[in-house]
Amino acid sequence: MKVLLTGAAGFLGRNLLLLAPADWEIVALYRGGGEEFPNFVDGLDRERVTAVRCDLSNVEDVRQLSEKHGCEWESCIYLAAKVDIPWSVREPDQDLMANTIPLLNLLRQTRIGKLVYFSSGAVYDGCQGEAAPSTPVRPTLPYAISKLACERYVEAFASRKRTVARFLNVRFFGAYGPFEAPHKIYTRLIQSFCVDKQDSYTIYGDGQNLIDAMYVDDAVEAIRLMLTGEHWNDTVNLAGGHPVTVENLVRQVASAIHPGIVRIEKRGVAHESNQFWGSTKEMQETFGFAPQVALAAGIKRFRDFQLMGRYR
Repeated sequence: MKVLLTGAAGFLGRNLLLLAPADWEIVALYRGGGEEFPNFVDGLDRERVTAVRCDLSNVEDVRQLSEKHGCEWESCIYLAAKVDIPWSVREPDQDLMANTIPLLNLLRQTRIGKLVYFSSGAVYDGCQGEAAPSTPVRPTLPYAISKLACERYVEAFASRKRTVARFLNVRFFGAYGPFEAPHKIYTRLIQSFCVDKQDSYTIYGDGQNLIDAMYVDDAVEAIRLMLTGEHWNDTVNLAGGHPVTVENLVRQVASAIHPGIVRIEKRGVAHESNQFWGSTKEMQETFGFAPQVALAAGIKRFRDFQLMGRYR
């Protein structure tokens, strides 16, 4: 299978390159950053992965991509995104441009057989309780608005332009594991408890925001099942199925990797107030998917990677 992977240099993209089936021929797009990502690709213990520098926000870059690698793609996994909630609130116009223009540039210059577009569970902003793809959404968070707009653009190019034959809009609730960004909470928890040997942790707000991430290996397996499956032209949730408050997450991670009692300190306000979680019924019934790695096991695997500098 020939696959175009956008956002390949990101956290989820790198893990997908490590774990994807060996018979996938992947063109892995990255925006910049010198030779670090090409060197990462060169070091993979697998063939048939090509790193290609392409700034999707630049029309000329996308045109050159089509000229050199073709404009017809059997499959595309679209992971590219600008994920910065506080920034989106401060700069809603820039957030909209950063998330919609790259997608539109690609959709306008290519034809895609199967498109898996990674949206976000943030589109349920303002909802309460369990949220399913059928749940009415009216987000006011700028990042959520831009991701919801992208979902609609995907549908438009499938139904009106006919340049996308089949699609899935995936409302992703997040993952953790190797190559996660340093500012993400799971990485910060491991840094605090295992590296810095702290016995306290500070959270912003009341700690009651809900979080429902899965270990990244499970997320990659879900992508494989979706891309090779027969269910298309739909919107699905991809969630862990075990939502916990941020405060409880800190306590559970501490229990898994910290030998002592950890104090939780609270200050300031949180940028979000999420009181919803994603339904998992659709993924279970349609793709036979449910996350397999429990939180304690996933945290220990992630800890080992962080401390030993190796995958697994």
